[in-house]
Amino acid sequence: MASRPFLWRTRADGTREVSWRLWVLIWVLPGLMTGAGTAMLVIEAYRHLATLPTQAEVVQVHAWEGETIFDKDVTNYGPVFAYEWTDGTITRASSGMSSPDFDFAIGSLHEIRYFKGHKGNVVLPGWHNWLPGLIVGALGLVLTLPATWITLLVRRWRGQMTIAGAPRT
Repeated sequence: MASRPFLWRTRADGTREVSWRLWVLIWVLPGLMTGAGTAMLVIEAYRHLATLPTQAEVVQVHAWEGETIFDKDVTNYGPVFAYEWTDGTITRASSGMSSPDFDFAIGSLHEIRYFKGHKGNVVLPGWHNWLPGLIVGALGLVLTLPATWITLLVRRWRGQMTIAGAPRT
């Protein structure tokens, strides 16, 4: 019986055991969410530090209707910018993102950030770049509250701790 997988059990002698599998189940989601949120923020910080700022002119705006349940009946816009690249040539690029807020007028100037080493998507600065990492990280931190509570309950069941001076059983 000792070699069979378990989450928690009480042996014949009354010893209570908790498997490592239970700890993984309790902490995997908060850990992954917090780690993923942190990684997303680190990637965004790298994108901010590794790009150069410049002014770009909007030369074209693509528009299409939303197709998901989140953006149904909403028009999304994807602007194309013309800007001077590091070698002095004028190049065009988009941010690779779309939003109802990106309905920029043709000919308007906006700050963008571009990667010095290659011509590709540009970064349109703003809170929208940081928000996904903040949300995922915050969800991870919020999920640590029930994980901590469950950990305390499991440790109390094992008899490793007492709560408010109650005797161990």
